[in-house]
Amino acid sequence: MTNITKYWLLLESMQFATINDTKEHGHAQYLKESSLTNDMQRLSHNVQEFRKYIKLPTKDLVRQLLEDLNLKHMMGEAVQLGEEGDLATLYSFYGIFMIKEIADNVNFISNAKEDLVAERHKCLFIACIQDIAEFSLQQHLHPNFYKGRPILFSRPHDKKTSFKNLEIYIGGFTHVLFIKPLHIGKSLDGPILQYMAGIFSILMACEDKEYVMADQEIINKTACLQRVWLSLPKSLYFRNLMLMKNNKILSPSGQKILQRQLLIRLWSPGGFNALVFALAECKKEEHSLEELISGLVAQPAYSVKAQKSLIAQILNFSRACVDNQELLQYMGVGLLSLRRLYDLNDENKTFVEAWLQGQLHILIQPDCEKDFTVMDWCNFQHLISLLFHLFCTSSVECLPSNLLTSYLNLILNIFYHVQQHNNTQLLQGHLKALILKCLHNQNAEDLHNIIEAVALQRTDFKEWFALHDCICFDENPLNSQELRIILTSEGPHLWDPLPALVVILKSSTFNLLSFNIFLILFRLLPKLIEEDEEEKKKTISENMELLQPEDLQQKILREVNTTFARRLHIIKALESLVQHQPMKCMINENSNELLRCLADILINFPELNKHLSEINESTLMITLILIREIMQISTTRTDDFHAVLSKPLHNLYENIDQQSLKYQILSVLHLLQGSNDLNVRYDPSKDQFEEARNLVEAKEPYLQVEGIEKLIKLINCRDTYTVSNAHAIVAMALNTLKSPESYTFLNCVRLFTTLVHIMEFEILDLLGDEYVADSSTLDYRLVVGEVILKIGRELGPLCYKYKAILLNCFMNGCRSQLGEFRLSAFSNLAQLCRILTYQVYQYFQELLHLIDCELTSGKYLPAKRAAVMVLSDLLEGMDNLFDYEEMLLPIYRLLKCLAYSKQSDEQIRIHATNGLKNLSEKCTKLVEDITASRLEKEIKILGVKDSSKRDLKNHILEMN
Repeated sequence: MTNITKYWLLLESMQFATINDTKEHGHAQYLKESSLTNDMQRLSHNVQEFRKYIKLPTKDLVRQLLEDLNLKHMMGEAVQLGEEGDLATLYSFYGIFMIKEIADNVNFISNAKEDLVAERHKCLFIACIQDIAEFSLQQHLHPNFYKGRPILFSRPHDKKTSFKNLEIYIGGFTHVLFIKPLHIGKSLDGPILQYMAGIFSILMACEDKEYVMADQEIINKTACLQRVWLSLPKSLYFRNLMLMKNNKILSPSGQKILQRQLLIRLWSPGGFNALVFALAECKKEEHSLEELISGLVAQPAYSVKAQKSLIAQILNFSRACVDNQELLQYMGVGLLSLRRLYDLNDENKTFVEAWLQGQLHILIQPDCEKDFTVMDWCNFQHLISLLFHLFCTSSVECLPSNLLTSYLNLILNIFYHVQQHNNTQLLQGHLKALILKCLHNQNAEDLHNIIEAVALQRTDFKEWFALHDCICFDENPLNSQELRIILTSEGPHLWDPLPALVVILKSSTFNLLSFNIFLILFRLLPKLIEEDEEEKKKTISENMELLQPEDLQQKILREVNTTFARRLHIIKALESLVQHQPMKCMINENSNELLRCLADILINFPELNKHLSEINESTLMITLILIREIMQISTTRTDDFHAVLSKPLHNLYENIDQQSLKYQILSVLHLLQGSNDLNVRYDPSKDQFEEARNLVEAKEPYLQVEGIEKLIKLINCRDTYTVSNAHAIVAMALNTLKSPESYTFLNCVRLFTTLVHIMEFEILDLLGDEYVADSSTLDYRLVVGEVILKIGRELGPLCYKYKAILLNCFMNGCRSQLGEFRLSAFSNLAQLCRILTYQVYQYFQELLHLIDCELTSGKYLPAKRAAVMVLSDLLEGMDNLFDYEEMLLPIYRLLKCLAYSKQSDEQIRIHATNGLKNLSEKCTKLVEDITASRLEKEIKILGVKDSSKRDLKNHILEMN
């Protein structure tokens, strides 16, 4: 057992050039800077101290070192090596022997009390290692190291390299440098650099035949480098490697050895991370870290296997940067390296695509059971954040966005689910960025195909991956701040991607992209109408004779929903986009693009009509009005459209009989010819209409009312220009109807009652949709209901043609959850029933059911009163009671129950009593008419030309 105590005493008696920082090492006492200014004197002192404690001659000391270091091939040269050399060599041999003995006999890693080493002794030992490395390893490196890096590696000018001595020094330091407790801060960084440089010096000398060494010894030296890589920080290894490689004086063989070592370490696990951190510490300001590392990593000369290994490392490094915010500053290094590797060859592209599919495969085809978690929420957030950084943080460094094209429907579906929950703003932002980046980088043709696939929900669009139908995002009951992704057993979840896409476009600054998508959807609508008509005829005619009546009804409902759902979704998307203010600006700035779309629709209109049951004149009218309006506001020349539109417009003019359509066609033709007025010089009708239009669009209520009055007069006069612009007037009227000024919207009601005489169905259909729209405000819907009622009064008995629209919109309002709205709906329904008494017959059961529901479960008393008024007004409008004999008995029983019930409200009893009074009066009148009629005798022979008796059922006179 070696006496270690003497070595601690020896260390205390030695003198080192190292200045120790007392702040770093705490309370321990350390040697100050040596008072000796001459290194040779210091070395002489230390050698004398060595000889006091180590009683071995130099030759025996060297022989003992060779045996202990297993350098048997050098035993024959022990005498020669042990001869008295210079002072630095003697100091190096004694120092190597001492540090090896201490390293072999002291357990620095153990925490046992008998093994503990004083901090003072430990720091003295570190200082000794540093000092010995300066005189042993530092002064025996390959000569090229001193020529290329004189600041980093230096020695006296008269000193020559001894590779044999260097081999002994390397063997000695191998026993010491891998003791981790000695690595306090960067205390051993210098010796490790010199140690690695010494190994490479021997390898370079062997390569250049300057030094001969057995193959096994070369393998042993290479194994020492591997031990440094595995045991010490990898960033330190790369730092030292780059410091040595940045030497232009090195021989080609030396550069080759260092380059091979760099690649081996770079391709091994953790190599890319180590390279990044190493170069981040020692990079020069004039070189970008991203460019420096990407230049080293993305080399086409590397093997395919090595490139794939680097890609896998970079992807793992990027994930670590996302998980650790402190590493996020290095994300750009990984992105640029990954992009350059991706662009090298097709194998790398395939590898990245496979990685991306592997990350998202769990959402496409989960392997878990129903009602179990598909993916941890934190992992899901990190995945989306990783994709965001890989594709969206830079247009130069990121991966190409076409990789996301196949997953666009998947990402849209995820956004559709996520946006319905709170605390997901950051996740929504990442998903939006991915979708917008993917769409923004598409060319015109690909963008059209993608939007068409999204709008039509096509699943056959070039490897279109979709979110699994049964995946559901809902609240996590264990953590309110998170969601959970489960595979539900409830079945597939239906969704529509267009609303989610519209939300993303409206919240972004990609205005040109929004405009292009708007044009694509606009062009898609006529084509979709044509396809829907053909599909509808095909599906409805198949196997209908094999269905039962109830099955037939359900099938028809499904077919209608399938036929019109896509068209409705596109219309809603267009409506939402066109109301977006930036979109209006884009339309004004790019009016020619929209005009070209309308021109295509107009050109294809005759073909479209071949597939429709009847010519859609309103569609043609709207198209012509839009073309004319855009041409009038356009600031660019429209000469290009003259040749395109002239022939289709002339053909339409000859084949259409409606005068208003012809007028619109003439208007467009005159504009195409460069004339803005219809009579070449002056058109008073147009001027009057434009004047009224400007007044209506003014902000002042009194001006709006004046404009409405002028429009009413023009419509009553059947002014051709005004009638041809009826759709524009309807749009203005709907906008003006929202005015808070009662004087304005009441006059607007008069405008609608005037408009209904020239376009009955369009007005009622439009107002019916506005009335039942839950998204509109309550006040606006109440005003719309007043307009519908006024129109019904204006039309009088002629409104029977539109009874379905009128009755359905008000009966729909009777089901509203808003009590005030139900009150208005029942009141309007009551007055409408008075007008359409006979036509209510087929809706009677539904009407009676609505009234019964309101009376039994309604909580708003005024609505109940209005419901009873419906029955009273219905009786008031009846003329001949025989025509309503099946309706009278249920009405009578209900009114009688309400009139005599003590639990009923007083107003309800009054309304019910009035209804019974009206019924009694009409019955009395009926009896008087019967008794007043002249009685005639009729002789009849039974069996000859018998006619069936009228089935009076429960006549009103038989009621008790």
